[in-house]
Amino acid sequence: MGLLTDPNSGGGKASRLVSLVINHHRLLSWLLYIAGLVFLLGKRIFCWIYSIQRSYLSVLAHPIYNEKTYFSENALLPGLVTGGFNEQRAAVDFMSALEEENKKYPGHAPFPWLEAQFKQMGLEVHTQQFSLRYPLGNKTFTGTNLYAILRAAKTSSTEALVLSAPHRPPNSPHQATDAGIALLLASAKYFRSQIYWAKDIIFLITEHEWLGAQAWLEGYHGVSCGVEGVLEAGDLPARAGSIQAAINLEFSSEFPTHVNLKIEGLNGQLPNLDLINLVNRLVGREGMGGMFHEREETRQPDSYKGYIRSLRTLLAMMGTQASGVPTGNHGLYHRFSIEAITLEGVTRRSRKRPPGDFHTLGRIIEGTYRSLNNLLERFHQSFFFYLLPSGGRYVSIGLYMPMFGVLAAGLPITAVALWFSLLATPPEARPPAPVTPPLLSAALPLILASYCLGLLAHSLPGLAASLGARVGLHPEEAVPLALGSLTLLLLLLPALPVKLARVGGATVQCLACLQLSAIMAALSLYNISLAIFIAIPLVPLAILASQFSKWSIPRVILRYSTQNH
Repeated sequence: MGLLTDPNSGGGKASRLVSLVINHHRLLSWLLYIAGLVFLLGKRIFCWIYSIQRSYLSVLAHPIYNEKTYFSENALLPGLVTGGFNEQRAAVDFMSALEEENKKYPGHAPFPWLEAQFKQMGLEVHTQQFSLRYPLGNKTFTGTNLYAILRAAKTSSTEALVLSAPHRPPNSPHQATDAGIALLLASAKYFRSQIYWAKDIIFLITEHEWLGAQAWLEGYHGVSCGVEGVLEAGDLPARAGSIQAAINLEFSSEFPTHVNLKIEGLNGQLPNLDLINLVNRLVGREGMGGMFHEREETRQPDSYKGYIRSLRTLLAMMGTQASGVPTGNHGLYHRFSIEAITLEGVTRRSRKRPPGDFHTLGRIIEGTYRSLNNLLERFHQSFFFYLLPSGGRYVSIGLYMPMFGVLAAGLPITAVALWFSLLATPPEARPPAPVTPPLLSAALPLILASYCLGLLAHSLPGLAASLGARVGLHPEEAVPLALGSLTLLLLLLPALPVKLARVGGATVQCLACLQLSAIMAALSLYNISLAIFIAIPLVPLAILASQFSKWSIPRVILRYSTQNH
């Protein structure tokens, strides 16, 4: 079987290679780990140490190592025609009337007034009632969504676009969205008067932030994405075509100076890069400032300050993506294969940047939907996996994946070295002596126990809430108490009188490194930011654990168990 069974077989070259891996795997792992960090953050970290301020040899965040965005889908044709939006006066009137109507409905959206406005435009208007049964208690939340459909005159409702805005009551902790709803109504009024639409356009107003958007998407597609019986979305009375793209509006003022793009979706999903490029191009064309993570693109990306801003923007995006929490209602569309982003209005005092108005914002919305109207098929070109150091530059998957491979290479190298060390012939043994493979079955109970503990921690909140209700505890009290008890149990586990089989620490560490390598490889293809943030602390711990095996957890547990018995 060769090296898989006996590392000493195969001649001198194989033996030397095995010895090299066993003796120097830690040094090689550390060198690759440091190289991955340098590739991620750039050589600037060493320039800071030596106060070298004029060496711009950074990597991912520097313009030399990333590229300027471009259009892969030529059918979009952004800014090809002159915008004709002229409903800015109507938007101002809608916003004033909406503020007055909100006073009549302090806890809910003024749906009767909104429905009347859409009907006056001649649109098909429908409402959706949804409810949420709180899974950790007996509470029930209800809400309403309102949507209007503009049917394309020249097609048979096979494709559709969505323009949405969340309604936030006056007592909401988030910024108001009255300006965004007014802009949505004004856009609906203008779109209704045009005859060139080849796709249906859905104007959606939701309640309760993500909850309303998720309920509408589940009702539109007739599916349930979570546990049955938790979110009751019901069936929608009417539908349009297959949704290709969606834009969510979050404007609190009619005079923003910048348009901030929110792109991160649920579990780190990202929209097609062409959609981001489209909005950025139209925002700049209308003379407004485009922002990404509330940072405007610098005019001098090669400078020191430009690099620092790009690096902070890149790390901010990675942190948001790694969290898995969407930055807006758009993030829920991605799980249905719908490309979506959120446009947020930001107002900053600046003499260089005059504020925009409803006319400018309306032209941006008009240009976006006229470009989306030209699509002959779904977004399929450009990138779905990328990192953005700014709104106008990107890092492709072909550039950051080698960096991650170098960063996490220490895990499989450590696993291979541990495996070779387990199979190596002892020095006192003669060459003809057979090599006994390590008993992996002995480590299997410990591995299965770790998975069982993870499954217990995953299901513990729901179990604790149901058991706490029987003894009169609220879910807010029962869940932290159960999680705290589980943590205390794990800390006291070495002191418990439990008989454990003698398992070599190297065997367990080898299997743990292999499992972690497989998990990291799979995670990097889905959420690269989360994979990087996990690899940065765990890779050094795995290397150190192999170096100080006498302090490994299995040995500590065995030591306590033998002392107790």
